[in-house]
Amino acid sequence: MTIGQIAGLIAAIAFVVLVLWIGWFLTKLVKNLADLSHNINDLTNELDNVLTNTNELLEDVNDKAEMITPAVQAIADVGQSVSDINDASRNFVDRINQRRQNRSAVSKVVTSFGQAAALGLFHRFKTRKQNDRQN
Repeated sequence: MTIGQIAGLIAAIAFVVLVLWIGWFLTKLVKNLADLSHNINDLTNELDNVLTNTNELLEDVNDKAEMITPAVQAIADVGQSVSDINDASRNFVDRINQRRQNRSAVSKVVTSFGQAAALGLFHRFKTRKQNDRQN
């Protein structure tokens, strides 16, 4: 056997090994792609179920939100009414306090007049009594 024949034999063996390795690699690749395709189908089915459940849940939440909206509006209206009542109460108390202050001032004036009138009557009575004694 010559060196050329030995080199050809080595090249032929290397080519056979390469072809066998490529065949083995392609077989594994096809098997993995088939598994991947099967897993993608399972994943797609699961995602469809999740999306369906999500849509049902979203519809349920929207329905409940629509039912709660009037209650929330009623609570807001009650809050506004309470605020209005508080404002009216403050105004009422302020008016009462202002009237009390006005009455207090008037009362002081009336009391002063009353005292002056009482002193005047007392003085007049005393003067009349003294006059009666002298006569």
